Amino acid sequence: MIKSSDIPIRLLITVLILIVLEVLASAFLPLFGLNKYMIPFNVLLVLYIGFKLETPYLAIIILILQLTHSLFSIEGWEYGTISGILICIVIGYLRDLLHFTSSFITMLTVFLFQVLWFFISSSLLYLKFDSFDYIVQKFWRFIPESIILSLLAPIFFSLLDKVWRTKSEGLMGNNV
Repeated sequence: MIKSSDIPIRLLITVLILIVLEVLASAFLPLFGLNKYMIPFNVLLVLYIGFKLETPYLAIIILILQLTHSLFSIEGWEYGTISGILICIVIGYLRDLLHFTSSFITMLTVFLFQVLWFFISSSLLYLKFDSFDYIVQKFWRFIPESIILSLLAPIFFSLLDKVWRTKSEGLMGNNV
């Protein structure tokens, strides 16, 4: 378990990583004609936090990551915060059952939790808009974004292991 005094500096580094990733994604994806796509690195960071950290400040960390993400997105921070907290609750219940042995398992698990994230946030959006039009459009963008994010998960998880100084075994597997 991480000490409370270590959280602020590691969270600051994580927020800086998120800002760099968001700037790079918002700058380079439109260069390749991908104007409607935005890789949700915030989801990857929240999943990492949920998998690796056991801290009572988890909801606050998720809120800070979502507020940072909202600076680069038209989506509100509240949907991501609620989705992230609910996902971390699910991860908390499944933590003892999840034993990752390879990068493939890590990618598959990240993909499955992204699907759960999509359904939670889409349900919240449906409550707001009372229409499936935006959700259907979002779904077709979600598929390639989530595949790319799942493929990048082992790399970013190993980077974040260094930032948060967590064990690189367990959730990452040994074949990273």
